Amino acid sequence: MPIKPLSPFAIYGDMDRARDIMRAWQPLDQLSPDQAEIVAKAIAEGIARGRRHGFEMGQGHLAA
Repeated sequence: MPIKPLSPFAIYGDMDRARDIMRAWQPLDQLSPDQAEIVAKAIAEGIARGRRHGFEMGQGHLAA
């Protein structure tokens, strides 16, 4: 499975936060470094999407 680059919605701090989250999940300690990077990128993507969704919701409330 190729490692895809982060989406443009993800920011640098998302990867740091994703790695912190991943380290807290003990079962993920058994992953290879490449697998761990894929999981961290997926977590960072989730963080970025959540931020974008929150921003869009906030914009909707301001426009109403």
